[in-house]
Amino acid sequence: MSKFRRIFNVLSGAGMILIGVLLMIMDSTHGLKLALICIQMGMTFRGLRSLYYYLTMARFMVGGKNVIYRSMIYLDMGVLAGSLLDHPVVYTVIYLALIHLFAGAVSILRAGESRKIGGHWKLKMAYGVTFVLLAAAVVTAGVALGRPEIAAYVYGAGLIYSAALRIAGAFRRTAIVYIQ
Repeated sequence: MSKFRRIFNVLSGAGMILIGVLLMIMDSTHGLKLALICIQMGMTFRGLRSLYYYLTMARFMVGGKNVIYRSMIYLDMGVLAGSLLDHPVVYTVIYLALIHLFAGAVSILRAGESRKIGGHWKLKMAYGVTFVLLAAAVVTAGVALGRPEIAAYVYGAGLIYSAALRIAGAFRRTAIVYIQ
């Protein structure tokens, strides 16, 4: 990981902690709307960045079509998050839970692959299991119990946890592979 990437991870982690604290302080409806706005901006920016990468370089690479598929999925998820701003809070809670569940499942699968090849897998597994549990807590609190404020607290805590893992990952040593 480059020094610029490490600095970016630390700064984005600090921003995520700030947003997580704001989610816990604000009213649940406004807090969940803030979460949707953050997800909308993040997914849209990531989709546009992937699309730019495809147009400039990835279309000439083997497997480059995966990059454009991924960018379209990110753009669609960003647009969907933006369209949920005008709907009831329960849809916001379900969307956030699905995002957490998907991120947790992907992280668990990546941890399994890393374990098979002998890489670092424990942090990825902890991240994935925590996000799956957060998704279950968000659905239980927000939908089943009808208490969106608990869902906002859980989402804020998950954001702070994710930020702490991002900051910790920025300070982790990485191996440099030299090709001779």
